[in-house]
Order: sequence, then C-alpha cells, then structure tokens
Amino acid sequence: MSRNRRHFESGWRECRLPHRIREVAHLDRRHLLAGLLALTGAGVIGPAVHPASAQSSGGKGLATSLRPSGPVTSRKDGQVIENLDIYSPHGNGIMVLHKGVIVRNCRIRHGLGSGVFAQGAAGILLEDLEVDHVGAPPAGAGPSENYINIQLESCPDAILTRVKASRGASNVYVVNSPGTRMSLLELHDARGPFPRGQNVQFNRSPDSSLEEFSAENGPTSWTEDNISVFCSDRCMVRRGLVFYNNSPTGAGVMLEGSFDCLVEDVDTVQQGNGAFSAVPQGDVGSGGCSFIRCRSRDTYNEPRDGRDAPTSNGLSFYTRISEGAEKHTVRDCCVYALANPRNIIWQRAAVHAGWSIRRRAFEPRLPLRLAFNWQ
Repeated sequence: MSRNRRHFESGWRECRLPHRIREVAHLDRRHLLAGLLALTGAGVIGPAVHPASAQSSGGKGLATSLRPSGPVTSRKDGQVIENLDIYSPHGNGIMVLHKGVIVRNCRIRHGLGSGVFAQGAAGILLEDLEVDHVGAPPAGAGPSENYINIQLESCPDAILTRVKASRGASNVYVVNSPGTRMSLLELHDARGPFPRGQNVQFNRSPDSSLEEFSAENGPTSWTEDNISVFCSDRCMVRRGLVFYNNSPTGAGVMLEGSFDCLVEDVDTVQQGNGAFSAVPQGDVGSGGCSFIRCRSRDTYNEPRDGRDAPTSNGLSFYTRISEGAEKHTVRDCCVYALANPRNIIWQRAAVHAGWSIRRRAFEPRLPLRLAFNWQ
C-alpha cells in the first residue's frame, strides 16, 4: 500500500510535556534492556531468558507426526488441511479458495510465493501453524513485496490463532476481510520491500482484532509500520510487544485512515519514527481512536541498518484528525529512555484534554513463544 509521508520531513514541532511530569535524569538510550537482545540462528531478535509461552492445541498427548508435502490447494468448502510439513520453493505453500476451510498443525516453508494465500475464503480458520519465508536473503529487503507469509483477500470472519511467522515481505497481510480475529501470534523479522514490511497489516478490513502477540524485528529486518491498521475502522490491537524498527517513516503501531480504533496494553521498544500513530490517509479521515496504557522505551533518532534517520526527529505519539472528526484519546501511557525526550506528542490539538503520558522506567511485556505439539 503506497503511502505518501513526505510531510513528515517538514512541519514537525517538538512538544514539551507539562511541567508536572518530572524529567528522568541522564537517560541512557544506548543502554538496552538487560537480557532482551539475543541473536538466534536466523539472525532474528529474541529474548535471552524467560520467554512467555503458549501451548498449542495438541496439549500433553503424543506429538503429531507431520507428513512431508508439496504445495496444497483447497478442493471444497469446509475442507480440513492438517498435519503437513509443506515445502514450496515456487508458488504458494497452501492456496485456499473455498469457504469454511480449516488449516491446522502445519509447518510451511515457501520461497517464490506466499506461505498461505486465501481468496474468497470466508470463515477460514488457521491454527497451529509455523510459516517461514525461506527465500529471504540473510539480511535486508526481501526479493518481492508479494512473498507474504499469510495473505488473506476477501476472507471475512477469518480466524488466526497460535501462528508463528518469520521473514515474510509482511508476516500477515489481510485485505478486504472484515471481522478478522487474530490471537497468539509470534512474528519475526519482516522483510519488505516497500510497501510491505509489516508484521501485521489490516487493509480495508474493519471490525478486526489482533490480541496476545509479539512482533519482533532486528538488524536483518526491513520494516515499515510494524503493526498497520489501514483504512479499517473499529479495529483493536491489544496486549502485545512491538520490538525494533529501522524504517525512516514507519511507526510501531499505525492507525492510518481509520476511525474509532483501540490500542491497549501494547509496548513498543526501539522505535524511531513514532511508537503510536493515528492519522488521516489521503482523502480518508481519522478520528476517535484510543491509546490506553501504551508504553514506549529505548527509541532511536539516527540512521540505522543502512537506512536514513527517522523523518519525525524521534517522535513518540503522532496524532492528527480530519476536519470535524472526534479527537483521539491518550490515557495512562508511559515513555522511558527516549532518544528525543522533548518530542513526545504531535499534534496535541488532535487529542482530548486530560491526555496522560508519564516518564518512568518499565520492563516491557515478554515476547510470546509458541510450542507446537508435532515432530
């Protein structure tokens, strides 16, 4: 989704917090969270110790044996595709073109295509999946914006739960699919190139939700917005960790051209061009969005991983509304160890009076770690 954000480069103003909020002395933004950075074999950022976990539906019974398979295409409504170890160097790993299909207990490795591509598949259920774009280079932008781990088009009322996805152009991309529900997602290393680069993007998919998730990137990634809600009203993003961004124009959680959305209990770490944003997009307005108990720390404001410095000068909250729209709400939020500690919120006129952002130290939410019951 192409987006023109050149206005970021001009017009930004630094806004001081009210005097009642005490400055934190001697912030050291180079001091990273103890134990948080640890490079795995794939070069993806993850925690060193004490990861959160979420058991798959297999429980404590015997592990499921996955059957080796090439690409798979659905054949009928309500079909169950399960217990497969899919390798698809060319084309899509799983293609779903029917309603009510269930895809579960599968490992999917794909190269020149998507991991799961679904179109016109209303009510699709994706659960207990591990999807990896093995065609990604060791680091940097991916070879194509189309090599997405999970792509849903015109799939209303889709459900995704207990899904791990890594190294896709975007890890999850949902288009024209209202009412999509996502929970327990472990996401790593989004690769782009632009306009992809999201861990999750809702595109014209109103009334959708993302809950209980971690979206982790690192120096190998090529990000845009980590979590994007694009022209999708009344969406919810709740209880999640958003880690690392190296895009000059990307934000941690971006509500763009969307009304009445909720972001609640989400932590962002190592963002540059904004941790949380709610803004119009072109002719599509914005208003009435809420950021509740959202926190940001360890931001940056210089070139990173071969990409330019953030165009916002290290802003934390970016809010604008369209003419006549309801103002946004920012309540009980928190920032700490900022690269630009005076550039907290812009524009304050777009936010209801009584907004609250405190400066205080905090430990971010633990990342999700899924355990699948297969061998």
